[in-house]
Amino acid sequence: DRGLRCDLEAGMAKLFASEAAVDVALEAMRIHGAYGYSKEFIVERLYRDAPLLVIGEGTNELQRIIIARQLIERNPA
Repeated sequence: DRGLRCDLEAGMAKLFASEAAVDVALEAMRIHGAYGYSKEFIVERLYRDAPLLVIGEGTNELQRIIIARQLIERNPA
């Protein structure tokens, strides 16, 4: 609201959320087993779509670079 950039916080949130989505989708597939591949269960779609989150809002490596740059700018040596 004050017009300040929040690249660090946004990058951290995007990185955490995309990695969590992939981890949760993988765990859901483990729990559902072969049923997880069936289109009758939403797990199939989540498992298929979760990796797209990693690249959809900027790759996780790009988010890490943004986070590192912001931390260096905020805390100069």
